[in-house]
Amino acid sequence: MRRAGPALGLLVLTASLVIGADLFGTRAALFGSATPPPRAAASSRVDPFTSVDSSRPARKTSLRSFPWWQEVGRFDGAKDRRSFSIDEGAIQWRVTWNCQGGRFVVRGPAEEKPLVDRPCGAKGSVVLSDKVAGELEIVADGPWTARVEQQVDVPLVEPPLPAMSAPRTRKIASGGLYRIDQVGRGRMTFYRLASGRYALRLSDFYVTPKVDLEIRLHPLRKPRTTGQYLSEPSKYVAALDITAGSLNFVLPEGVDPRRYRSVVIWCPIITSAYAAATINPT
Repeated sequence: MRRAGPALGLLVLTASLVIGADLFGTRAALFGSATPPPRAAASSRVDPFTSVDSSRPARKTSLRSFPWWQEVGRFDGAKDRRSFSIDEGAIQWRVTWNCQGGRFVVRGPAEEKPLVDRPCGAKGSVVLSDKVAGELEIVADGPWTARVEQQVDVPLVEPPLPAMSAPRTRKIASGGLYRIDQVGRGRMTFYRLASGRYALRLSDFYVTPKVDLEIRLHPLRKPRTTGQYLSEPSKYVAALDITAGSLNFVLPEGVDPRRYRSVVIWCPIITSAYAAATINPT
């Protein structure tokens, strides 16, 4: 019985680590996961939570992405003011600025003290978690520039790139995503653009959220394990900072997806092939 004690303790500790870190989706599989309330998906990396077609409301969904930074606006002026607002669902937000003299100040509508008040003369940046309602304003002595971003976890539903429907653009391949180590679903489509470059669109896409995921091309038609993925060299396509929605990517110059047989969502941090899709020529 004494010999069994350490072994049992090690087993419990290992199980706690696996479940706590949610490796392989263990926690969700055992206990389920709370469904967040539906929220409007974003339609752009720049315009905050606006629909591409103003006559259509942005689609609401309970899906969540890994948190990503969305640009709220870029501002400049000389002894001027600019206003902006942060979405109520934002996790946090940040301001990056460059001003030459005086002070750089960001004020809220109901705040006694400025949210940001820093001396000018160099570049500056600050991340804030303050939940603010209403318009915020930047006040600074000029000349000055500022960039405001908010961190959100809603999906990004981008419209297809205009180049994807341009004359002489061809759809060359497609395929559906399937699970390897983590949840992966949606559809991928490759285009050969009129310029000669290639583009990838992920539609109705979702993969288990994680930081620093990558999209890579692989020579195997249907890799089923991380070991199979590692058995052959792959080609980097793009970083995947958003893990839900419909997304567009232009492949690096000189990269031809027709030379490969699958797309893999790869996590270099934990050496894991999350999901994949077979490239089926059309």
